[in-house]
Amino acid sequence: MECCQHREIDSPDLASLMEAERTRFREACERALNAMNGPIAADAAARRRLLSDSELIVSEMVESLRAGRPRVAEPSLVTAGPQVDPRDSLLFWEEFFSIVLRRLIAYADIDDRSREPFMLAVSVLYEGITARLSESLVSYSGHLLDKVHEAQRDERSRITRELHDRVGFWLNTASRQMELFEVARERGADLIGASQRVEKARFAVREAMRSLRATTTELRLHEPVQHLEKALLTAFAALPAGEATIRLNINGDEDWAPHGVKDEVFLIVREAVRNALVHGRSRLVVVGVHIAPHELRVYVDDDGVGFDTGTLSNGKGIGLSVMRERAEALNGTLTVSGTQGRGAHVGLYVPLPGHADA
Repeated sequence: MECCQHREIDSPDLASLMEAERTRFREACERALNAMNGPIAADAAARRRLLSDSELIVSEMVESLRAGRPRVAEPSLVTAGPQVDPRDSLLFWEEFFSIVLRRLIAYADIDDRSREPFMLAVSVLYEGITARLSESLVSYSGHLLDKVHEAQRDERSRITRELHDRVGFWLNTASRQMELFEVARERGADLIGASQRVEKARFAVREAMRSLRATTTELRLHEPVQHLEKALLTAFAALPAGEATIRLNINGDEDWAPHGVKDEVFLIVREAVRNALVHGRSRLVVVGVHIAPHELRVYVDDDGVGFDTGTLSNGKGIGLSVMRERAEALNGTLTVSGTQGRGAHVGLYVPLPGHADA
């Protein structure tokens, strides 16, 4: 057997034998990756990167043996491309070290003559692997930091949405009710109607405080929306509708939509209706919600003053952008259209997981 054949070789001979083993080394590394059956084995790009690095280390060993001194190139830090957990790549490099070391031992008889090239080859092997592991660790650390920063940005956006939709809505409602109260008082309207305005404003302020507490503690509602129709009717009743009429039509089984989806849809619809009343000065707002096993669609149409489509690109206010962010968070789409003097239309599409028994 080859492992029992001890031969005295000098540095160039060992280099030539290592050169001849390239294909054998790669095949052994591929088998090792397949046996790992982990994230690396499933990621074609990560596999190619590790196999390429292992071949480079073999080249460094050959060059070092021929030069009689270490020739280990400093790997360039590459943050793009596949990001592999260093714990997974360490398993591969441990196996690679074992594969190459066994071949070196099979070739060399450790005596005074072959000791130096053998130790040189092992040293280059170790340094090459260590350099790649260090590179992987630094790159992966940067990848994790990017994820943290991305999560922080997403969290800031989410907090903005929560404050706008939950706290801002009720404060705007309270402010509008007080404005209507002042108008009614100046016109000498009946006290009962004016008192109702004040009571609605008080209710809105209390809801704003409750929502603010929920936002600062949990950054979410205390309870998700259980019944979308009931939640929307309650919200519409608190809106400063004045003489306007809001019609709601819901078709389909609400159980087809997860609570988290209904929660976000509720906030989008509520904001759309509020915009129609406050900014569009609509007399009629029609809301339709159609729920199917695999999708949820919403439309909000009004007969208000509409808008110039060019105003949508000005980015004024955060209401529309928040609605879009909520739709995107559901992997859905939000469309807004309107004509000045002829009302507006808001459409929402949200895909649902679907139900086999539907």
